[in-house]
Amino acid sequence: MTNKIRPVVEPGIYFNMPETAYHASEGLSCSGIKHLTVSKLNYWHKNLNPDREPEEDTGARRFGKATHAFALESERFAQHFAMKLSPEDFHGALVTADDMKAFLELNGLPKSAKKKSDLVDRIVASGLPAVIWDQELERHAAEHAGKTFLSKEESKNIAGAAAVMADDPYVKAALSGGMPEVSFFVRDPETGVMLKSRMDYVRPRSTVDIKTFSNSRGKPVEKAIFEAIFYEGYHLQCVFYNQVRELARQQLAAGEIRTHGDVSEQWLKEFIDTEGHGFVLIFIESSAPFHLRMELLKEAEAAGADLNVYWSSAHMRIHDMKKLYAECLEKYGDKPWRDPALPHQLEDTDLPMLMFS
Repeated sequence: MTNKIRPVVEPGIYFNMPETAYHASEGLSCSGIKHLTVSKLNYWHKNLNPDREPEEDTGARRFGKATHAFALESERFAQHFAMKLSPEDFHGALVTADDMKAFLELNGLPKSAKKKSDLVDRIVASGLPAVIWDQELERHAAEHAGKTFLSKEESKNIAGAAAVMADDPYVKAALSGGMPEVSFFVRDPETGVMLKSRMDYVRPRSTVDIKTFSNSRGKPVEKAIFEAIFYEGYHLQCVFYNQVRELARQQLAAGEIRTHGDVSEQWLKEFIDTEGHGFVLIFIESSAPFHLRMELLKEAEAAGADLNVYWSSAHMRIHDMKKLYAECLEKYGDKPWRDPALPHQLEDTDLPMLMFS
């Protein structure tokens, strides 16, 4: 059986693919591997369930996406984000029904009405100069239809974080000479399944990913970042991106896939010629004082050395999840990826070590 829920995209490298099209397309991504690690059913529910709810646009998620756009593509930021309006932005604005009644009474007009909209209509019909808050909101919503609205505090922090990154010489170097928001789709030669990744910033010789973080518990900054890498699985993302990128490089060089969208011949040549590429995580704090750190993730500490533990563990998980994904597509297809759960006899070793302390 095969999955028919998501559209299949031609394998290749896409420089102009909308984010919504990427997420809707068939393929196993890094986030999908994390879902599959929880359970087969969890993956199906979050990725294939036709009745699934859209991911909740939490404050942290919204802030991260906006910071990415602001730092990497200012034009895209303007296309997808807008500031929320506040009554304080409009001096003397008529916000409440009482405000409108007071305005009408001051100008010798009837103030009685069954609905607030009647008051608005009366003020508009009078021709008197007035700023009506409800109308400003409607105008703003129509002008920015489809955009995500940010509060003043969010906008202030996004601009602050972006300014810190723009002023850092290492970040400036990392975010130069590359292409933002590049989508990769490649067939895995081992399992035949489609692998996909949407990478923040792709340079010919390295991949750069921006992460926002908060440190509400006041930990040393490095500890907060290292824990974020572990708990959020950013090391897994690094290894998966490296695998997908290398497959794409090999398949592009062999003429098996092609690029889509505008990209220079020089960029492509350098990309194809680079067999070993780096991976950089840029961490920027989501509020003042906007701590900034760059983390380089490598396969090993030195040439010929053993693989780093975080790298080898991620590599093994990716290998196992690719096989499981292929098996589930074949076994379940579009149906829920669910098996009857056999009764389990609880053992001491099943419980956290805190039980024994």
